[in-house]
Amino acid sequence: MTKRGRKPFFWLMSSLMTLMLGGVSVVAANAATKTHSNGTIEICKSADNGMAGRSFKFSLNGANPITVAGGGCSAPISTPWGENTVSELPTSGLVVAAITSNHLVSADEAHGSAVVRVHKGSTAADETVVTFVNEPNKALGLKICKAADPELVGSPFSFTENGGGAFSINAGTPAAPNCGPVKKYQLGTVVHVAELATPNVYVGSIDVSDNRGSNIDLANGKVDATIGSGVTVVTYTNKVVPTPKNGYIEVCKNRDDKYVSGLFQFTVSSTGSTVHFPVRAGACSGPIAVLAGIATVTEAATPPYYVTAINVLPSGRLVDRNLANQSVRVLVPVGDQSTETLVHFKNATRTSQIKICKAVTSNSIGLKGTRFTFAVTDVNGTHYVKIAAGAPGTTICKLDKSHLPVGSDVSITEESVPNVQVVGVSVAPASQDTGSAPPTARFTVGSGTVTIATFTNEAYGTIEVCKKAADVSTGTQTFYFSINGGTPIAVPAGQCSDPISVPAGTATVYESGPGNFHLVGITAIGPTHDNRLVTGSTDNPATVQVPFGGVENETVATFTNAVNTGEFKICKASPEPTLQQTVFHFTYSYTLPGVADPVSGTADLKPTQCSALSGDIPVVDPAGQPIPVYITEAATASVKVSNVAVANGALVTADYTAGTATINVNEGFTTVTYTNVRTPVQ
Repeated sequence: MTKRGRKPFFWLMSSLMTLMLGGVSVVAANAATKTHSNGTIEICKSADNGMAGRSFKFSLNGANPITVAGGGCSAPISTPWGENTVSELPTSGLVVAAITSNHLVSADEAHGSAVVRVHKGSTAADETVVTFVNEPNKALGLKICKAADPELVGSPFSFTENGGGAFSINAGTPAAPNCGPVKKYQLGTVVHVAELATPNVYVGSIDVSDNRGSNIDLANGKVDATIGSGVTVVTYTNKVVPTPKNGYIEVCKNRDDKYVSGLFQFTVSSTGSTVHFPVRAGACSGPIAVLAGIATVTEAATPPYYVTAINVLPSGRLVDRNLANQSVRVLVPVGDQSTETLVHFKNATRTSQIKICKAVTSNSIGLKGTRFTFAVTDVNGTHYVKIAAGAPGTTICKLDKSHLPVGSDVSITEESVPNVQVVGVSVAPASQDTGSAPPTARFTVGSGTVTIATFTNEAYGTIEVCKKAADVSTGTQTFYFSINGGTPIAVPAGQCSDPISVPAGTATVYESGPGNFHLVGITAIGPTHDNRLVTGSTDNPATVQVPFGGVENETVATFTNAVNTGEFKICKASPEPTLQQTVFHFTYSYTLPGVADPVSGTADLKPTQCSALSGDIPVVDPAGQPIPVYITEAATASVKVSNVAVANGALVTADYTAGTATINVNEGFTTVTYTNVRTPVQ
């Protein structure tokens, strides 16, 4: 076999051999025309090991397969200059034994692949030739070998392959391990090998020949071995677990301030052992047995406490310490309690402060300068803080002097002040609030910032509502008043409500009551008879001024009501033409509340005429009943009453034969119309 174009005679002989073997083509199907920007490459297949004349397929840079016969080469292939990858596609029962090239970069026989360098140019001197040599798969199988520490030599160890039945191999020395028989496997087979556990022994190393091992798991004695050419050897080396030797360590907890208290959790870790235990502040753990050597002592985080110092006795046993991680490494020698290593952890408390603030509502100008007292309860007990309020729109604060543990509980209660209410309590940051509600702030002390409790107050004034009656009918009635839209309260005529506390400033008073009565006047005065009425004297609801203070400065709002009144008139009607000039005579009477003598009157009317209006008549009497008006038309010969009609009033009774009627008046004008007709001739 020769490089094409370099030795024509041998190339010709190779071609003749190809023809003799059946004319198998060695020209690459995808050979490309050479260009000045490319180089050329030939792919050749050795005829060694019985490969002459057999067809093999290759890919160049992953392109379509190229067929090359054993003992021949492909046609020159134009390909970009630089590094190119040539891969032989697998052929059953064969493996790539060697790869050579005049410009070889790397070769991977196990995967049948090579990287070669292609130079620019199209002459035979520039061409890259890569040759693959194949041979039959000669995998013989897998062998497991066993080595161990001297005290374990000759001891049996059990193994499994691919989870099958266990078999035993006696341990040899690391220099001369004992091996089991070779078990046959096909080339490339992955065999899962596992050593069964032996007490007080551990796997120190697992070696697989030709670096064909993967997924090595020393802790569980497992490895995956990929079968290669020849015998693949897996060697286990075991060691004896050393007998542990103990020493002693003792941990003490020291306080750096008065707040440090309670149990603190510690962990001591040394080779192969971990111990957890608590230590109370101000006490020690007592001697604790641990494996000798270097031990790490760690204090678990216990907010709000932190480690400020770690001291080790004897001092020469300190390896290093990390206050931020709350840990220390120390030497623990082999020995009894008298040789213990003593470790002192000193803790301090992260603290912060609180601030109390006072604000007032916009209607509370009267509270400016008022001193408010707060009872502050914290881990130290209860103390008191005083703050004078500023004007509306300002917030006055005071920083509490105490430095309190972060996360500790605090409650602050504002003591009551007459005619003042706590209308708001807030905590900042809000995440620290644990259930605040007027008049108490409840929270935990925050970290890194002052926790602020703000109390907002509102000034209150006092108001009374009185009811005054303008007449006897009103004097027996009960009226209802709502202040600032609140629940109505009942106030009988001639009486006043209890003093009522309302936000200082202005208040609205709305009256509602029984029908048939009307408001005739409102007054609102202070203790010096100063006028506190803001709206008109008959506006309902009324707005009144209510300054800050109690009954000594209360506002008295008086509503005067009167009964509604009406008047009536009597009218005459008749459809009879002959009666249009007839005069009819009427009498009437009614009795006013509180008046002994009745009111009476007369009227002489022709049809289409009406009487004058009566005087004012209350719509109801003190008992709430209408006042009856009695009307009588005098008899007229050959004439009778045919109808009595009442407008804006009520006809209670009517007797047309007697000419009588009883009516009730409504507010305003009531009209009573009598209609007459001639009586038929008998």
